Amino acid sequence: MPETAETQNSVNEEIYLVFSIFGRQYAFPAKIIGEVASCDPLYTLPLLPSYVLGIINRYSIPYALFDTGFLLSQKPGPCNEALVIIGDIDRVAFSIDKVTDIARIGSDKLRDVKTGAEKLSGAVYTSFNWNNDDVYVLDVRRLLARIANEAIQ
Repeated sequence: MPETAETQNSVNEEIYLVFSIFGRQYAFPAKIIGEVASCDPLYTLPLLPSYVLGIINRYSIPYALFDTGFLLSQKPGPCNEALVIIGDIDRVAFSIDKVTDIARIGSDKLRDVKTGAEKLSGAVYTSFNWNNDDVYVLDVRRLLARIANEAIQ
């Protein structure tokens, strides 16, 4: 069957889980999210950097919970929900305020992020417009690389 523009658009689409932190919209590709969980109970541990909130237990498996707000803006962020990451990334979760939407975005709708604090954080690699709002797409690998780099120093 020949590929049409309509078929091609669906091939180039990706689903994103949109969430808020400090009133700003962010997203992760939905394919890396295992679940949206509660941050409670949270088991805090002593002598950890400010961006590590502690451990959450998901089905008897501990996950390190990182403060996404702190990683992006150097101030403690909300922890109403946790996004548990799946795949080859080992047992991590990121705190968020709340999930706000699920967006299906074609690659032609993604934009470069050239200025602003988000670019400086090294965590945002693209953005898109959703419901008349800018949504910044975070790169989990970049966030974790930055955390690993800070842990070494």
